[in-house]
Amino acid sequence: MKRIFMFLGVMLFFLSSVLAQSLAGFQTAHIGKQVKEFSLDSINLSSPLDYYLSRAWVMSSGKRKHWTDISTFKFSFDNNAPDEKVSDASRSRILNEYIDSIVSYRDSVAIIVTHNMGEPYIFCNYCWIEDGRWVNGGQGLVNHSAEISKELQQKLLRSYANLKRLHLIRKLPASAKPFADFLGQVTQSPEAFLFDMLKSHKLVINGEYHRRKVSWDMLKRLIALPGFADVAGAVFMELPSWCQPKMDAFMRADKLCGEMVLDIFREEQIYGWWDRGEYEFLCSLWHLNHRLPEEKRIKVVLADFQLPFSRIASHDEFVAEDSVSEDRNTHMADVICKWFAEQRDFRSALFLVGCAHAYKTSVPGIASAPDGMRPSRTAGAQLAERLGMENVFTVFQHVLTSDNGGNNKSLIRGGVFDKAFELNGNRAVGFALKDSPFGKEPFDGIYEMKFDAEAGTYADNFDGYLFLHPLADEPKAIPLTEVFSDKFVEEMKRRARYMGNGERKGIWFGCTADELTKEYIVETLLEED
Repeated sequence: MKRIFMFLGVMLFFLSSVLAQSLAGFQTAHIGKQVKEFSLDSINLSSPLDYYLSRAWVMSSGKRKHWTDISTFKFSFDNNAPDEKVSDASRSRILNEYIDSIVSYRDSVAIIVTHNMGEPYIFCNYCWIEDGRWVNGGQGLVNHSAEISKELQQKLLRSYANLKRLHLIRKLPASAKPFADFLGQVTQSPEAFLFDMLKSHKLVINGEYHRRKVSWDMLKRLIALPGFADVAGAVFMELPSWCQPKMDAFMRADKLCGEMVLDIFREEQIYGWWDRGEYEFLCSLWHLNHRLPEEKRIKVVLADFQLPFSRIASHDEFVAEDSVSEDRNTHMADVICKWFAEQRDFRSALFLVGCAHAYKTSVPGIASAPDGMRPSRTAGAQLAERLGMENVFTVFQHVLTSDNGGNNKSLIRGGVFDKAFELNGNRAVGFALKDSPFGKEPFDGIYEMKFDAEAGTYADNFDGYLFLHPLADEPKAIPLTEVFSDKFVEEMKRRARYMGNGERKGIWFGCTADELTKEYIVETLLEED
């Protein structure tokens, strides 16, 4: 009973803080009822409360296909999803949930505040108006009254600011012709374009979606161009910086030793890194260096922050190492700026990194900061500020966009860009975004930021654009399964034990860590699309 009163006290504090702001556009409706006290039999999106009851009906009935009907267009659900069986326990939890209050801002965005008795959490359920309907915008979880107030102030105001962005993203270009007409004047291949940018900029950042064969094939053509070593003196890689001695040893070795690269890849994530194209690129760079005189050799600099997984001996050591984790974007920017400060090499440099680390706007980095740390701006944004905007040239590659987990896939600008490239004969090209029709479009190439009011245009985020291959029949990459030796699989199991996450199948290729075998991992990777 004491816990219930404490919870109610928290809610009263929260609601009073909201009411104090009512003149600024905030309104609070007190509900104080359980879901089961309302009728749940259909979809009605005429108000925030009606939306939330519709959500409860979809969840308690198991009618998954209706998630699309009640959600913002930015979420991707299966319209043909079959009904699922909902357990009595799950249904009871849904129906017994308390709807405490609804806080809205300017009658356009709202948070439905709910809780379940006996649980220490408060749920903030977000919704807003799209096409005259209140739709599902996701859910947040908070613990304390201060967090609730912060959630209110930040999330409602941000959701309101993002409404214009949602409309902008949905408003697609009427025709692909202006884009195709522009492409008709573009003559450079992607590698020739990057080569020219390296001639005129201190640093060129190639932002990519990982594990693309066509991307690494293009980069191999780039370093094979006559005079590349005269222009570029370093290649920065999104690989763990603490493995730099291993990379130096690989590049110095008289004979190509691919196992040295595989050892580095086994440190990039707890479960390794299996990008065959990146492996082949590094081998090609080794061959190039060994054809060059010592003074012209290209330095490979590893810039990423990763914990030294193979060196951690126990859970206590893991906790100690994790407690001093760094923001990956800031770490990469620091490594690169330090290299430029210490070198007398007049040549420029190439930075190969995921596009979510490369954009220049102020939107914080994605999946780059440790838990509890506010994410910094991207490495691209920090480098442009520290080295000079005019010295840093960032490039985006045409892709089938998705989020960091590979979900929410969609065509860029609704397929208009793809149509323009098709009208241009699907020629592989590279071009500057400034003053181009492509550059003026709202940026939607990264799912996590495409709906953010601060995301801006393609030209705001990147300086150049590369089209490598039509997406419909793009050659698929073959996973670098050689990473997964029997010895490394045992090392993965050891890591799972000291991290305490061995039961999380989503991490360990769909099984528990103890169930892993080399054969299972290889089969799983080869079956992926």
